[in-house]
Amino acid sequence: MGLFTSLLRRFGGEPEKPLEPSERVRVALARMKLAERRDAEAVRQEAIEDLGSERAADEWLSCKVPFLGHVRPIDIMRKPKGRNAARDVLYRMRHGIYP
Repeated sequence: MGLFTSLLRRFGGEPEKPLEPSERVRVALARMKLAERRDAEAVRQEAIEDLGSERAADEWLSCKVPFLGHVRPIDIMRKPKGRNAARDVLYRMRHGIYP
């Protein structure tokens, strides 16, 4: 047991459980401004179409992607540059283009 975990238990708290991919995506989208959210939801829709299901898309959006410098796509989608980078990776996956 780590120090942080033991301190939380001592003072009555419990460590936070990691979010499920769909929950992580939902929370991230909810924190975005309306225009950002609409564009991010469009990227998510592209991922759903490319990967075949909402679950697969949310898992991809929530996992660290090597082509994005090992960051989660959902974590960089607040900014236009991040959404464009996620779209670019989807495009590359769709067309089999790898560096």
